[in-house]
Amino acid sequence: MPASISEYTPQLVRDEGAARRARAAWAAWGLTVAVAASLVALIVFAPLARSRGHLLLSEVFYQFFHAVCHQMPERSFQIAGYPLAVCARCTGLYVGGLLGVAAYPMVRPLTRTDAPERVWLVLAVLPTTVDFALGFFGIWENTHWSRFLTALLAGAGAAFYIVPGLVDLGLARVRRPEGFSPAGI
Repeated sequence: MPASISEYTPQLVRDEGAARRARAAWAAWGLTVAVAASLVALIVFAPLARSRGHLLLSEVFYQFFHAVCHQMPERSFQIAGYPLAVCARCTGLYVGGLLGVAAYPMVRPLTRTDAPERVWLVLAVLPTTVDFALGFFGIWENTHWSRFLTALLAGAGAAFYIVPGLVDLGLARVRRPEGFSPAGI
């Protein structure tokens, strides 16, 4: 065998730990996308189920979201003659969250678990705050679309603070030292 072949050094050295961390980060992200998409689907599924006569199933979904939303029909988009399971503003938050989570790996590496500076979250929430305040003080009558669009930005911005934490949780298992078991189990 010629000396040059036996001295070959691979150009791509694979760090198994880095590969495990990347897989865990992508798995955590994928699970987060699935949960966000499921929540958006349930918001839409509630009125569709009701319109098709599945009243009990529909009521389960409406009650699930009742804990986080006032569900005022006059402030909600409607499908098939029934309001979505959450109001227009909450719909914007959920859809924006889904879009933000889905777009996250195109903007930041998944293995980066630090959150952006808080000023970005404040800027993302500011339009929703202004829309709410103008309506609350009677200065301007906000609409379904103003509530939805301003909350869409807030939800997308919030995703950039939620995803790093969830990915970090997913990576925690990968970072455990060899032989470690929680609570001495």
